[in-house]
Amino acid sequence: MMQIIIGLVLLSFFSIIPGIPGKALAANIAGESRTYMQYRETAAGDKLLPLYEYLDFTVQDLGKESISVHFGGWLGYDLSNNSFGGNADKDRSVQYGYVSYRAKEDNTVVNLGRVMVFEGVASERLDGIYARTDIKGGFGVSVYGGASTILTEPNDNTIYGGRLSHQSAGLYTLGISYLKQERNGSSFREEEGIDLWLQPVNKVAITGSSSYNKKTTGWMEHAYYLMLGPFDKLRFNTEASWINYADYFAGTTTNVFDMTPGGPIDPREKVNILGEEIFYSIDTNWALSVDYKKYGYDIAGNANYYGAKATYVLPKSYNAGLSIHKMDGDTNRLKYDEYRIYASKKIDKIDVTVDFLDVKYKEPINTVTNAYSVTLAAGYELTEKLKLGADLEYSKNPEFDKEVRAFLKINYRFDAELGKRKGV
Repeated sequence: MMQIIIGLVLLSFFSIIPGIPGKALAANIAGESRTYMQYRETAAGDKLLPLYEYLDFTVQDLGKESISVHFGGWLGYDLSNNSFGGNADKDRSVQYGYVSYRAKEDNTVVNLGRVMVFEGVASERLDGIYARTDIKGGFGVSVYGGASTILTEPNDNTIYGGRLSHQSAGLYTLGISYLKQERNGSSFREEEGIDLWLQPVNKVAITGSSSYNKKTTGWMEHAYYLMLGPFDKLRFNTEASWINYADYFAGTTTNVFDMTPGGPIDPREKVNILGEEIFYSIDTNWALSVDYKKYGYDIAGNANYYGAKATYVLPKSYNAGLSIHKMDGDTNRLKYDEYRIYASKKIDKIDVTVDFLDVKYKEPINTVTNAYSVTLAAGYELTEKLKLGADLEYSKNPEFDKEVRAFLKINYRFDAELGKRKGV
């Protein structure tokens, strides 16, 4: 499937070029290459040394400003033959790759290829088409359809849906959405949802969504947020959400989320979350915040997470922070104190970061009462477009008595003009 997507993007690109008038035979390309090499050990003692290359680029102004090509993908190669099940170059993926048409009016967009869709209940990656446009009276509509990109899906697998919205500029946006997925001609997922953005008065905003599983005839999730401010130096963020595991995970497409009563994801579980966060800006550099979040599980019990944080920021030069939190729950894993301190400094072309996290459990977890991690990161800007970096992390936790991770990275940003405009 990856070869098909790459072929589709290239075919679309080269089919566009011949039709471009000579006076406009030019295009702009911009993107980023990120190369990562990691070292770590598994719990069984195996040494892993995977190498990853991430490439993202956009080709714009293909004769007309409305046509562009977008690509993002990554390739993994294992230098020790352990990371990918003994296959050194098994890991690879095209995250997205599509040709896009964007009109100058009505926010009209049409994407064809491997596309990302975020519309209401849909948060999908599919091989197909996505389109949206504004219509009269403040209404907007989006539709999509294609095949799921998850490798474990059968060949006869389709997913489609859409979203209808209405807005009053600066006051509200209200959307209703629908998604359906079929496997071998039979319905597999069917979800409906409503989403909201509301700003009734200045400095008051409400956002949120509710999703309904039509297959199980139950609500999957309600999640809403209230944002107040800024009022001089104060801001308030409130969160309220509820999830029913049986309905929420019913349409999962990977064994990671298989539900078994009493297992890691129990279908009988339900959780409601209520949280509040208050920010206070002392001045242009110093800020304080306090937060509280209450978790209510039907089976796992309740837990309260609360604490405070102080930060200092000197733009483009230095930032640091200190936080103290407490988790008070019904199980041993949810009874701990958490401390974090971090700082980063930029000196000319060099930036350095130190981060320390410490978790003290009330009761031992696998004989461990004090889990911690120390991270040191450094970067060097060789040129405006090329940057080198390295991270080193040492940690101890209930799963690893001692864990060391090393991370090397090369980031390169590029841009160029393809072709040449006549008369230039």
